[in-house]
Amino acid sequence: MIPAGGLGESLWAHTLGETMAPRPALEGDIQADVCILGAGYSGLWTAYFLKRFNPSLNVVVLEAAMAGEGASGRNGGWFMGSFGGDIDYLAMLDGERRDRARQLITGTVARGASLLASLGIDCDFHHGGNLHVAARYPQQLKRLKAEFEHFRSAGFDDTDIRWLDADDAKKALNLPATEAAIFTPHCARVQPLKLVRGLARVVETLGVKLYEQSAVTQVQPQQVRQKALTAKGSVTANILVSALEGYQRLLGLDGNTSLPIFSMLCATEPLGEAQWQNIGLDGRQTFADASRLITYGQRSHDGRLVFGARGGYGFGGAVKTRFGFRPRRLGEPPMGDMFDLRSELLSAFFPALKGVELTHGWGGCLALSRRFRPHAIFDNTTGLAFIGGYGGEGVGASMLFGETLASLIVKPDSELASMPWAYQGKVTEILRRWESEPFPWLGYSASGALFRAEEKLLVRRPQSKLTSGVSKLADALEAFMNRTD
Repeated sequence: MIPAGGLGESLWAHTLGETMAPRPALEGDIQADVCILGAGYSGLWTAYFLKRFNPSLNVVVLEAAMAGEGASGRNGGWFMGSFGGDIDYLAMLDGERRDRARQLITGTVARGASLLASLGIDCDFHHGGNLHVAARYPQQLKRLKAEFEHFRSAGFDDTDIRWLDADDAKKALNLPATEAAIFTPHCARVQPLKLVRGLARVVETLGVKLYEQSAVTQVQPQQVRQKALTAKGSVTANILVSALEGYQRLLGLDGNTSLPIFSMLCATEPLGEAQWQNIGLDGRQTFADASRLITYGQRSHDGRLVFGARGGYGFGGAVKTRFGFRPRRLGEPPMGDMFDLRSELLSAFFPALKGVELTHGWGGCLALSRRFRPHAIFDNTTGLAFIGGYGGEGVGASMLFGETLASLIVKPDSELASMPWAYQGKVTEILRRWESEPFPWLGYSASGALFRAEEKLLVRRPQSKLTSGVSKLADALEAFMNRTD
C-alpha cells in the first residue's frame, strides 16, 4: 500500500520493498512514563535510547499518520556527521571538551553505520562522503573558500575536510566549469524511509508502544504530569517529548520558536553505466554546489539521480505534504510548477542528461530554529521536552540528539547532557521566538526570489554590474535573515 498523505509521490515509497500498513490507533486512556509525539527519527531515536538506558521505562509513541510519513521519510538521504550551527556550539567550548564535542559530531556516521548494522536495519547505507563543489560560475569559488576557512578556523583538519583542485574535483563529479571542491568523509547515503521504518520496528522489539493514526489534538498540563489527547484516547505521562519538527507549531507547544519550511526533491529514471561514468560519483558520494539555492543530491541504490533544492514557506507556517508532481524530461520547457527549478538546475548540472525522464517529485516539511541550530531541551519542572530544529540536516544528527535528550531525562550527569546543544529549562526561555507574520513570509519569499534572480544572472552575466549589485543585495539579505542576536 502506497501512503495517501503525499509520501506516495516519493521515490522512497516506491522503492521501500514493503507494504506500509498502518499500526493500530490509540483507543482509550493509558498511562506512561514517557510519551513521545512523532514517529520520525527524533522521536524513535529518543525512544530507542530511553529503553537502552532504562529498559523498565514505559515509553509510548504517538504518530499522526504512519512512521516516516513526515520529513524522516521524505528527505534527500544524507546521513551527516555535521549539522547547521555545529561550529557555533563548538565555539562555546575550550580544549579537551571542544575536541570531544567535535568527535561526537563527526563520529556520527561511523557510529550510525555500526549501530544500524547491529540492529539489522537495511537502509542502503553507503559511507562515501560528501562533495561540495564550486562550479558553473566563478562566484561559487569565493563562497567555497570562505566555507573551507571557516571549518579550518574551528579546528577541522584534513581528516575532516580536504580541498580538491579542479582536476580532482571534476574526476569526482563532472559539473560544468568545475573549479574546486571540498570533500568530507563524514557523510553517508541512505534510503531514508527504509531507515525510519526499520527503526520503528526496532523500538517495538524493545517494548515501546507505537500507535499510528493517532494525531494529538491537545496537550493538557496536569499537576505534575502531561496529558496528550487524541481523537479516540489519551496518554498521561510524567514526561512528554515533542519530536514533531516542522509540525510542532500545530500544537502551539513551543511558543513560535520553530519555523516550518518545505524542501523539494525529484528523481530520474535509472541511469545507465555510461551515463554514470560521465557523471562520476564512483564512491557514491552525496553532493551539492556552492549556490544559494541549497542544492543536494545522491546516487540512489538503484542507480538514479536524486536531487533537491531550496523549497518554500507557507504563510502562517502552513504545512504542505502534497506537491502534485507531473513526470517530465530534462531539457523540456517549464511546466509552471514548483519542480521547474529542480529540473532546470539538474539540467544545468548535467547537460548530457537531456531527455532523461524525471519519474518522481515530492517534498517534505522541516523546522528552522531562530538561531539556526538544533536542540535537545528538557524541563524537569513540567516534564516537557523538545527535540529538533535541524534545518534539513537531521538524518544523522537526530541520532546524536535523541541520545542527548534521553541522557537529559535519564542520565543528567552524563557527558552528553553537558554538551552545549543539551538544555535544561523552559523552551520559551531557551529558544528565540520567530517574528510574527507577515515578516517570516515576506523575508523568505523575498530571499527566495532574489536568490533565484541572482542565480540566473551569475550563470548568464557573471561579470556585469547588475549581477554584482544583485549579489551584494543577496549578501545583505542573507546576513539579515541569518542573524542570531
